[in-house]
Amino acid sequence: MSYDQLRSMNKVHYTPLSPTHRPVPHHEVVDMVKQSLNKHTDYSIVSQQYGVSGKKGTELFALLNLRKDGDTQKDYEMFIGFRHSNQMRFAFKLGIGDKFFICDNLAWDSEHEIRGTKHTLNINSTAQLRVDELTKDVLPMETKIHERNERYRRVIIPYKVSDHLIMELVRQKAIPKTKVTVIDAEYKRPSYDYSTHGSSLLDLKHACTHVAKGSFYTDQIKRSKVMHKVFDEYIGLSA
Repeated sequence: MSYDQLRSMNKVHYTPLSPTHRPVPHHEVVDMVKQSLNKHTDYSIVSQQYGVSGKKGTELFALLNLRKDGDTQKDYEMFIGFRHSNQMRFAFKLGIGDKFFICDNLAWDSEHEIRGTKHTLNINSTAQLRVDELTKDVLPMETKIHERNERYRRVIIPYKVSDHLIMELVRQKAIPKTKVTVIDAEYKRPSYDYSTHGSSLLDLKHACTHVAKGSFYTDQIKRSKVMHKVFDEYIGLSA
């Protein structure tokens, strides 16, 4: 779904649920995030994806892929993802992660919830401020993501270790049991040439995120965070 399609959605998706409920059109939420990125970062948005759910399209899910001058990462870019509900099913949340070019694999690092803003009478005066605070909290995590990927790239793991890590991912609920053999096969015979060692921890990350494609947005967020926790603990990378 494009930004223009988002703008053309009818008013049904932000119909008030009560006299004090003040829902926000999805495109206005996107505009707030874009304004915050322009104000507080030197990132540029290189592509954007949107999706809505619910009978009236009341839930928004968004991905903004980012690049900036001086980026030295040639194989991946950062992304900001956020979600918003006019049905009050969940609070506005914004997170950050990496996306590898060759395969479009997404790996979430974290997701934070907005503080002190509800769909009530004062939302117009507080929403942009709270989105700005959230952006400033999340964006500094890019450094940790870059450092982590470089560590993963350098750590070579034999098949015995990859087997152990995959089973630990199952125990920690980072992957479902039904995906064990699929991830193992993808690690040993990858679908893409990642220009890595072929047996690094980054390759195992690629296998996990490749197999996770098409899963629910919220599942990807939760499972990616746990995957990173398991891998970070293995190499002794502090949180």
